[in-house]
This record gives sequence, C-alpha cells and structure tokens, in this order.
Amino acid sequence: MFDHVDCPVTDIRRSIAFYDALLAPLGVSRLITRVAPGSGGASNAGYGRDGHAGFWLSNASRRGRLHVGFSATTRDAVAAFHAAGLAAGGEDNGGPGLRPYAANYFAAYIIDPDGHNIEAVCRAVG
Repeated sequence: MFDHVDCPVTDIRRSIAFYDALLAPLGVSRLITRVAPGSGGASNAGYGRDGHAGFWLSNASRRGRLHVGFSATTRDAVAAFHAAGLAAGGEDNGGPGLRPYAANYFAAYIIDPDGHNIEAVCRAVG
C-alpha cells in the first residue's frame, strides 16, 4: 500500500538523532542522509530495511505538509490516480512521469484539500 511517508520536522539534526535511536530496535536504519550546511537548506534522511527508504524526515522546506507515497502496480494506475485526484478537486503538484530520484521512478502528485502532498509511484520497468 505505502511506498514511503515523509514526515516534516523542525530540526533535522535533532530528529535524526531521535529516529536513529527509536527505530534501531525495529531493525530500521538510516539509509540516506542529506543535511545542508547551516540552516535553511533543504535536508532529509531516509530510513528503511533491505535498501529501501520508506520513512523520511524532511526539514521545513516541505512547509509542514505530510507527504505520503502510495505504491502503484503500473504506470497507467499512476496516471489514473492523478486524473482521479484532479477530478475530485485536488490540486496538481506534478503530472505523471519519470522522476530523477531513482531508476524507473514513475510518479504523480496531488495536493489534497488539507494541503498534504499525496503521491502515487510505480517502480516497475516500462
């Protein structure tokens, strides 16, 4: 169901220390760390198992919005998700297409009525 969840935080370094300790007993570790020097730069950290970061921390650059990425089995499903979101009154935040985040990362984004960034992603080839 979920591909990933992005949790906005106010202090990325403090949150990294907290979640490193909190998630370790569950066998979840920090796989990716991007901390901008100084304050104000975009920073994030990704946690997971088996090489897939499914839980993310992001600093205030996300403007306090929750970000949820739902798994899609096909690229057509991603396109249908985007169309359904627009038809239901959502705001476009990126139409269906390949993204540079990872190989074969085909995604679309909708802003829901409460301002949250909702994504569908298909990682299958073609």
